[in-house]
Amino acid sequence: MAIFNERHPRTIAKMVTWRVLLTISHVVNGFLATGSLLVGLKIAGIATIINSALYWLHERAWNIVQKLRKPNPDRAFDDQEFRSALKMLTWRLVITGNNFLIPFLVTGSWGNATLFAGLATAINMFLYYAHERTWNIVPWAKTFGELMDP
Repeated sequence: MAIFNERHPRTIAKMVTWRVLLTISHVVNGFLATGSLLVGLKIAGIATIINSALYWLHERAWNIVQKLRKPNPDRAFDDQEFRSALKMLTWRLVITGNNFLIPFLVTGSWGNATLFAGLATAINMFLYYAHERTWNIVPWAKTFGELMDP
């Protein structure tokens, strides 16, 4: 049986690059939803702490799942496009509540929180898929091996 693995340093690097993208997105979405750059910065600051932990857990859980991966001699293995799409959808399930709750706690407004969550869902789904496909071509900290039968 094939065993594909992304090592922990890779997960951390992916988390950092994802946070950079999402911090920018949160600031912009917060500004668009409320007209306040400060609100966007507050949302991004809170989300950095909570969502980074959730992203790391999500990545490590998906690392256990071996489906929709195939060996690639140039970079150990490739994740298939459908796997990236499934990861994007499961990430949406994990994060959508936070994309409403954090803006609501910061602004106290159902309307602002709903607008922020809608913007975040539309924009961040695209960003997540693009981030996954970009990292797919990076060979660093990917391993592939065969599990030996006893």
